[in-house]
Amino acid sequence: MDVTKEDDPEIETLRQELDWLLTDQVHKVLEEISSILWECSRRLPTRPGHDESKSLVMPQRLLLSCTNGSNGSVKCVVTLKGDRISDGDISFKHKQGKDNHVYKTSINPEVTWKLQQVQDATNFLYSAINIIEEQDDRTGYTSAKQVILLLDRVIDSLNQGRSALAFPKRKSLEELVYNRNMQTLRPSVPNHVALSFYVHASKLILSVYHLGNNALTHQLDIISRNQVECSVQWLNEAVMLFTLALQRCQQLKDKVCLLQQCDNGS
Repeated sequence: MDVTKEDDPEIETLRQELDWLLTDQVHKVLEEISSILWECSRRLPTRPGHDESKSLVMPQRLLLSCTNGSNGSVKCVVTLKGDRISDGDISFKHKQGKDNHVYKTSINPEVTWKLQQVQDATNFLYSAINIIEEQDDRTGYTSAKQVILLLDRVIDSLNQGRSALAFPKRKSLEELVYNRNMQTLRPSVPNHVALSFYVHASKLILSVYHLGNNALTHQLDIISRNQVECSVQWLNEAVMLFTLALQRCQQLKDKVCLLQQCDNGS
């Protein structure tokens, strides 16, 4: 007599492992992921209603410099706290007529420069935390599909949060010129210059763009770009914790998906 799929002892063992995973292990792994995310939240701006005493976000005085070690044409010293840059001094060389001049400007301490990337990463982080903490299945989950859908939502939020820090979006020329953060500079920079602070993984970067009319298109274009940067430890730690949480989510999802194949009733 042939052994049917239902009677296959190997299949039955896999089903039992899936049941054990759903009833006993999923919530433990989610608690571990939640702990990682709360640790990550200590590196990012605190949300209202959360304990600020656990936050590691402190004002830091940072010197941004050229990566090649040269003096460069841009110098910058700023104070960074979370998603805000304040109390900054910036100088850069720019051409006026036939001569090169050093132009100096400062960030108005009363009107800080906001890093939207950090704010976006914070929003996505807390979204992932809320998705996990909204679950009330300490006695176990009823199906693999239920867990996979939950993990997909968490993974989506974490991917967007990490990407906000690790992969800055390229700004258009219009976005550079009309960036509202430029209003924090005193004195204002010349009309043919645009500044942009942004985050790239563990680094804070300042790019200075010199603009001019393109001889071919007769439109405003970027003539040159100079940048200075500085490594920021808490940014590096935040990206690493996002990555760790994503890995744990994916490992759990892969295991559930594998075991689901032997449980068509899920």
